[in-house]
Amino acid sequence: MKLNLTSRIRFLKQISGVFVSLILIFFSINTHSQELDVKLIQLDLGRDFGVLSKSPSVLRAVSVNPLNDQPKTALLFFVGWPGQLWLPEKIDPQIFVARAKKTGFYALEKLDFFPSKNINFVLVDCPTDQWGSTQRSTDPTGCSDSYRSSEQHGKDIAVLINYLKEKQGIEKIYIMGHSYGSVSSRWLAINLGDQIQGSIHSASMSRTAYGRFYDYASSVPKIEMNKAKAPWIFLHNRDDQCQYSLYSAAKASAGAKLISVRGGIPGGDPCLAGHYHSYQGRELEALGAVAKWIQTGELTEFVGEP
Repeated sequence: MKLNLTSRIRFLKQISGVFVSLILIFFSINTHSQELDVKLIQLDLGRDFGVLSKSPSVLRAVSVNPLNDQPKTALLFFVGWPGQLWLPEKIDPQIFVARAKKTGFYALEKLDFFPSKNINFVLVDCPTDQWGSTQRSTDPTGCSDSYRSSEQHGKDIAVLINYLKEKQGIEKIYIMGHSYGSVSSRWLAINLGDQIQGSIHSASMSRTAYGRFYDYASSVPKIEMNKAKAPWIFLHNRDDQCQYSLYSAAKASAGAKLISVRGGIPGGDPCLAGHYHSYQGRELEALGAVAKWIQTGELTEFVGEP
């Protein structure tokens, strides 16, 4: 999304609590927090990057499961702007969960929702060779549409899918992206074919961010959802006021495959972690409709009161 100075200041205040604060701490892995089993996944993608010195490209993700249970279904989630998590090599699950629940962003604030439905919730970061810079930022420094629309993106996520199946006993894979993350979810729906069982595209960006972010959402006009083999749906608040994720555009793309969220709380920036764009005031209704579709295939046309 293209942000003016005022929006950038708001963005810094909100998103620094959403994503950046999650990754400024040193962590230890594989301990339990509350009723969740939180693990860091690190996968060597078998390629190097760098000019003067080479580093292996690593794909990291955070897997959130119900404690003492192992779901057979996983939901891979791709976050919105800046679209990167910059996950470190170590994570303390207790701190991670505590901070996630204070972000104000619905999918992180309700981090335990999908595990409560016996669905493994997996937050996926960009591979380290796509970060652009190791400097954490409120704006993206890499992982733009050039990568997200590529076959390589699909191949990288296929490595994660294979890991989840082989190491965690996952049998069904769903993909979900929110806002800018929906660029990934839509392309992956096409490029992963029958490796997934379905995809959800939430508050989808429908136009480019322009300026120095010209390559962010630039590939959206090229996306042809009819090429996706697995079932897919869109999720969108019909009052979304973000100019880069218009409800009318989502409705045109989705047709009847659309869950429309009604009402909510229009607080904060219309394109950020709250507001209608991120289902503020309708978080559980929106997540519940997604879980229902994953588990039963039944699409709820409207959720929430007008």
